[in-house]
Amino acid sequence: MITLYLIRHGQTVWNSSGRYQGRTDVALSEKGIAQAEKTKERFRTVSLDGVISSPLKRAAHTAKGIAQIHGLPLETDARLKELSFGDWEGKTYDEIEKIWPGMIEAMYHDAGTMKLPHGESFADCQKRCMEAISDIIKRGDNKTYAIVCHGAALRTIICGLIQIPLARSWNLALSNASISQVNIYPGDMNMLYTLNDTSHLGDLKSGS
Repeated sequence: MITLYLIRHGQTVWNSSGRYQGRTDVALSEKGIAQAEKTKERFRTVSLDGVISSPLKRAAHTAKGIAQIHGLPLETDARLKELSFGDWEGKTYDEIEKIWPGMIEAMYHDAGTMKLPHGESFADCQKRCMEAISDIIKRGDNKTYAIVCHGAALRTIICGLIQIPLARSWNLALSNASISQVNIYPGDMNMLYTLNDTSHLGDLKSGS
């Protein structure tokens, strides 16, 4: 069995203000830094064979402590970057709705057919992310990895691993600094074992 811990980065200032960030390289907020510390401690007693992160600094900062406590190098993979939200980046829900009425709701209800203005389609995001995940799985059986990236990217990964339609992406709750676990049984099946676990965050959970 191969165990993948899929971790969303800690909160950023744009997360707290409701702005879509995508490829924009936004740093963690003070709360996000504290969430990253809690997440690091959550993995102190978990044996890991690798820590792989998106190179965007909000993810890399969240992953850095996990790698350090295990004496592992922090690997980065550009294929794990967030979905490019194109013209939506830096804008709030209300700002997007004003310029592209109805489009944001369409994205949430059927991401599988959506390509964002001057941005990326969810299918393209899933393709590159799953290539990265496939390369990790090919490293061999009986290994455990922490993979740190982003909300939309992680949704496409989970959909790909358990073979559910991309249209259902936003049915998966993924809070900042949440941990989801997928167990890979090579040649057999993949099992979503845990989704959106934030129990390690205490009073630092999203919305707290």
